[in-house]
Amino acid sequence: MGVVPCMNDLSGKRIAIIGAGLAGIAAARGLVQRGAAVTLLEKSRGFGGRCASKRWEGHVIDHGAQYFTMRDERFREAATAACGDALVRLEKPVRDENGRELPDSGRWIHRDGNSRLARELAKGIEIRSECQIDDARTLLAEFDHVVSTAPWPQTARLFGIEHAFDHIPCLAVALAYHGEWIGRTRETYAFSHPGTALAWTACENHKPGRIAPGFTVLVAHLGEAFSREHLEKPPAEYPALVRSMVEERWEIPAEAFAGAFGHRWRLARVDAPLIAPALPPRLHFVGDALRRSRVEDAWLAGHEFAQNTSFES
Repeated sequence: MGVVPCMNDLSGKRIAIIGAGLAGIAAARGLVQRGAAVTLLEKSRGFGGRCASKRWEGHVIDHGAQYFTMRDERFREAATAACGDALVRLEKPVRDENGRELPDSGRWIHRDGNSRLARELAKGIEIRSECQIDDARTLLAEFDHVVSTAPWPQTARLFGIEHAFDHIPCLAVALAYHGEWIGRTRETYAFSHPGTALAWTACENHKPGRIAPGFTVLVAHLGEAFSREHLEKPPAEYPALVRSMVEERWEIPAEAFAGAFGHRWRLARVDAPLIAPALPPRLHFVGDALRRSRVEDAWLAGHEFAQNTSFES
């Protein structure tokens, strides 16, 4: 049998949620539906976590989550209601190291950048951006409960507990080239080679309206060993480390190069779900670390937490 939702009325409960990624947004939506007064606290100016997009040189680049699935009907319903026809399915295949097409259960993007998925789902929720929290326990003077959706190492520090859990880093690089659909880009969306330095590369031109005319843009996500080796280098140095590998894989001439940027995802994903320890009273944790590190998993973690937590004092 599945878990029976704990749908007791939360009217009068003041709940703070740290982190305005998909888990925090889903938790906030669910708790508001149960009557709680919810405030999302986000340390950055924007929000969405690794569901991140960047405006760069006339392009809109997804340098975090490249796409998202909608396998679970609950997530599909929420995303469709929030975004409508701005959701676009990627049609071209992802290929493995031998050029074979990988299975596709539906790879989706938001037309205007994947960070917009988070923005649309967060509409109507009170969000305090650029809000730096050093100790979550101090928030209990204002709120009845505090929920952290920050990555577990950050959450443990916020809660004042010691509990090690390793996250896997990922270095990301965007590379722009002069010319449209150059090399092998027209018929393939991405190459996925897990366990190698160049674990993932994708062509952003397959996302309609995102890339300025006259250019081809590729995004690379580097594998675990490579990312750990170069993690502390300045992100500006990342493109030079991987550019030749990307050009070889996609058969792109080096002389077409137009520009690049790098980004460090220090706590990108988990290798196996976290089993969280007992937490201090009125402090809670929820996040994709409890499931798997995908957009859909993050949202479902927050949604199920909101449905199944009693918030007893």
